[in-house]
Amino acid sequence: MPLMKVSGIGRVVFWGGGNLWIGLAVDAIDPHAHHAIQVAVGFSGPVEFRSGGKTEWTAYPGGALVRPGTPHAFRAPGQRVANILFEPETALGRALLERFAGDAIVPLHTHARDLAAAFDHGADDDDLGDTAMALLARLAGTERPQRPTDPRILKAIDWIARHVDEPLSLGDVAAVAGLSDGRFRHLFVAETGIAFRPYVLWTRLNRALEMGFGGTSWTEAAYATGFADSAHLTRTCRRMYGLFPSSLRIDRTVQDSRQIA
Repeated sequence: MPLMKVSGIGRVVFWGGGNLWIGLAVDAIDPHAHHAIQVAVGFSGPVEFRSGGKTEWTAYPGGALVRPGTPHAFRAPGQRVANILFEPETALGRALLERFAGDAIVPLHTHARDLAAAFDHGADDDDLGDTAMALLARLAGTERPQRPTDPRILKAIDWIARHVDEPLSLGDVAAVAGLSDGRFRHLFVAETGIAFRPYVLWTRLNRALEMGFGGTSWTEAAYATGFADSAHLTRTCRRMYGLFPSSLRIDRTVQDSRQIA
């Protein structure tokens, strides 16, 4: 996989249904769109987004929530930031979307002090993930979603996650959910906001990234998760995350911009 521009230096942590990108932002992230809810918070200053074909950047001093499927570009040059992405089908995701209804990108009034401290002290992946989830829980408050995701779709999503390294057909997953192919196809879109095959691709991408950032070669990660090759993985990552996998430098100890050579 060819070397690309450096978009950031830091760590990427994955857990079931979500992931955390944390560290030093370097270059802007190109326009992209993904299935996840995104919560972006700067440790000591604003994060900036540009969406909807706009040419001007908008600063969000207290962070921002990006709704699923929103085309957007991101930047926070020279600043330490956290981007948390998680699936909107989860109870927490539903609660946040209900609480922060409105624009495609919603300003927040929060902070990431606990997350910054955990990162600075070299917390392990589990602790970083737990701290990120605690930040989301604070944003959601104690509210529960008024309309939780249909349990048949949650069962299907769990099955997809556990079989992401295998061929996945709509018919097989519909059978797991106990639905006909046609009913499952329509209910899946209604509950998730995305069609079945793009969702499977999104799940495969995240598993491949987890493997690649964990030390597996990008070629092996691509083949293990059903991509044709590493180039296919790269194109998908750029479309859904706005960057090439090789543009992120993994470093557990990023403290500030003075560490950039």
